[in-house]
Amino acid sequence: MPEFVRKPLAGLFPLVPLSLDADEEIVLEGVRDSIGLLGASGVPGCIVFGSMGQMTNVSPDEFDAVCDTAVEAAHEAGIAVVVGSTSAYQREAIRRARYAERAGADGSMLAAPYALPVTPDWAMSFFVEVAESLDGDMALMLYNYGPLNGVNITADMWERLLEVENIKSIKESNLALPHADQVLLTIADRVNVFSGNDPGFFHSSMLGAVGATGIFSWAGLKTGNKFVEECRKGNHNDPWVRKAFAAIQGLSASIRRPDMPSMLSHEHGYLNAISELGGATPGAPRKPYRPIPDAAVAEVRKAAAAVQTLEAEL
Repeated sequence: MPEFVRKPLAGLFPLVPLSLDADEEIVLEGVRDSIGLLGASGVPGCIVFGSMGQMTNVSPDEFDAVCDTAVEAAHEAGIAVVVGSTSAYQREAIRRARYAERAGADGSMLAAPYALPVTPDWAMSFFVEVAESLDGDMALMLYNYGPLNGVNITADMWERLLEVENIKSIKESNLALPHADQVLLTIADRVNVFSGNDPGFFHSSMLGAVGATGIFSWAGLKTGNKFVEECRKGNHNDPWVRKAFAAIQGLSASIRRPDMPSMLSHEHGYLNAISELGGATPGAPRKPYRPIPDAAVAEVRKAAAAVQTLEAEL
């Protein structure tokens, strides 16, 4: 497995929502408070500026301010922080990644550029060139998320990418089993693989994944953290683990029903609504994105009850 110069990337890393006020201005104290909540819950790290954390919706100056705040807050909380550097074009992605490294981030999550689909060869060149632009202290977590840019990073592509020294982690958001299993079977012994969401870790941890991106765990942070740690220990058949998996998976399934707003179009709104259950104060996403309707919020809260019951018992 890879060695990390800064804090290692493993375990439950919840996504941090971008906090905004009623005028769509960033509230840095809201970002700081969210990271403080995560630290107090015992999770080992967090991810700022994932796609659900509105990485596409900020200016360069806003990115820098949030990055500085997040690094400082995470250091105070004693947890690792991954700052997403994905951008619509390569020059800004390099600038973001270099800024995060110099600010003291433990990692940076990087997907291929978006807006128009890129080819696999373009994506490969992009990942290598961004990695080579860094000093090498910060770990890169590559992000496979096909709906963003039209690229699916295959196991064969990962084989080539792992030749780059500071690519040390992967967030695999294509959870289709034929793809995800082949990736895990090919590279999980050489790089820290994160499942794209928390319930997905139940399966992926059996094949060597060591981390999970936390979305639904915001409904019960201690529960989500314990679930991930027990899966890492191989306790998949433990009755509590099975119960926690059913609860977290039930919340995940609730937002994918046909009568609920589309996940792809409303992912910011879903993260904001779920993170509020854990005490975060994100406000509404920046337009053109919107909060999920009140009826959908009510369904999310209903589905989260099983997770919250487990949380109250810890």
